[in-house]
Amino acid sequence: MLTVFIAFSIASNAAAQQAAALENAARQSNDKREQMTLYYQAAEKYLSNNPAKASSNAHQSYLNALDLGDNVMAARAAYLNAEGFARQSKYGDAKFRYNRGKESSMSAKDYEFAAKCLDKMANMARSEGNATESATYAQQAKNLRNRGNTEGGGDIATITNGNNTPTPSPINRPTPTNQAELNGIKDQYRRLNEQYERDRQRYASDINLLKQEKASLDATTVVLRQKEAQLTAQSQQAQQTIEQQKGALASISTEKDALGNIASRKQKLYEILKNEKAIDSLAFAQEKQEQDLKLQKSRNFRNALLLILSFALVIVALIYRSSLENQKQKRILEDKNRQIEDERQRSDELLLNILPAVIATELKNNGKAKAHRYQQANVMFIDFKSFTRISEQLTPEDLVAELDHYFKAFDFIVGQYKLEKIKTIGDAYMVASGLSDRVSTPLSIVRAALEIQEFLADMKTEKSHLGKPFFEARVGIHSGPVVAGVVGVRKFAYDIWGDTVNIAARMQEACEPGFINVSEAVFNEIRYSFRCQYRGRLPAKNKGDIDMYYVDGVLK
Repeated sequence: MLTVFIAFSIASNAAAQQAAALENAARQSNDKREQMTLYYQAAEKYLSNNPAKASSNAHQSYLNALDLGDNVMAARAAYLNAEGFARQSKYGDAKFRYNRGKESSMSAKDYEFAAKCLDKMANMARSEGNATESATYAQQAKNLRNRGNTEGGGDIATITNGNNTPTPSPINRPTPTNQAELNGIKDQYRRLNEQYERDRQRYASDINLLKQEKASLDATTVVLRQKEAQLTAQSQQAQQTIEQQKGALASISTEKDALGNIASRKQKLYEILKNEKAIDSLAFAQEKQEQDLKLQKSRNFRNALLLILSFALVIVALIYRSSLENQKQKRILEDKNRQIEDERQRSDELLLNILPAVIATELKNNGKAKAHRYQQANVMFIDFKSFTRISEQLTPEDLVAELDHYFKAFDFIVGQYKLEKIKTIGDAYMVASGLSDRVSTPLSIVRAALEIQEFLADMKTEKSHLGKPFFEARVGIHSGPVVAGVVGVRKFAYDIWGDTVNIAARMQEACEPGFINVSEAVFNEIRYSFRCQYRGRLPAKNKGDIDMYYVDGVLK
């Protein structure tokens, strides 16, 4: 095992040195296509030992591919970028990059690679416990493969780039360089990589064999322990049987002594009467009677021994059967308890997805939840610009898929800052914080708003490259007292009410797309943490003129 570890460390160091050399060459190159290829190869080398650097290099290759119009390389760079995030357990970022790979593959009509990206997204959704989303991705992958078989798409060797020239596989694409020393280093790294791959395969085979042997030994150990327990029980039962037999043998010994006394008396009687004729027949009859008595006693002893053994076997069988039945009932009870616990956990998780933890606990304990007033809550409204116009350009299915993609990203960001998603109304998204007894400031909700606008800006850049419609959003935030509670008795709906909610909605309506508009109450809480731009006193529907501010970013 030490040899395996040393060999693996040497190979890992070699791969890291290769990746660093390729990354340095990419930075020094002035040719975008050469940079794209070198960054991609560096990401491949980094993936096994430094997923963060693998993601960074793959992202650089992806940006170069977008500039060159090479959708094939863009798809593969986005896929490698997603693999790096997945190995860092950043599943939200990974899913976003897999979707990039799928979109670029669709633009290149590489349906097989697009289906491969969807397979990764389906596996990730399954590991998160979202069976419905996983099934949707799997069905989309199947449809793309059928489409590729029908249209003849997906052959990488025949897909062309923006100049209508064949695009070679990114792995086999040559790496141009003006440094002879770099060529020598690449040859050395290639030989080390080949040796590493052979060693890795051999060690992987040895490890698998050891795992199989360990599993076999574990199974044998379990069987031997069960047999040991059985033999212990049998030994105890046999000991009891031996004690019973000792008692029977003691009784037989007493009878044997009695027989010895009878024989002695018979011998004396025979000597006294041996001269008399009648004694012969009496002695003969008595001897025969004694022989019959011995035979009968021998039979009685054998029968008693057989009876004792039979009784012992019956008791052993009954004990064994009772033990098996008890174990069976215990397993059934454990399975039922486990099923009940699993169902309880699933119901708790479902309730927590609908209601805040405090309200869910109160509803479970009391069967109802009363309304609560919170003096310092923070409310944020998000609304998409020109939603009606963009929805007319998409099919209903594509529109719902787009909204689902954007709202899932919002959910992920909101969850990171431990905010409470209240509801979605069409294309509007409502979030609140401070719905507890603890004092809350709007700092977290403003940070979440900045991250949401950053996500929308990235999506705008990506969609613009692909020539697809994109969403821009207006964001409004206000702080103040609210009343929160559960509405209805079926299909519970958690909601908040109050003038604070109305003013937050007016902040959103008075905002421009791509900006974050906050009230003076919010500005007074965040002025020392964020850059803010005073907009003046602006009219708000049914509220008169209100002081408003734009949040430009975080103060360093």
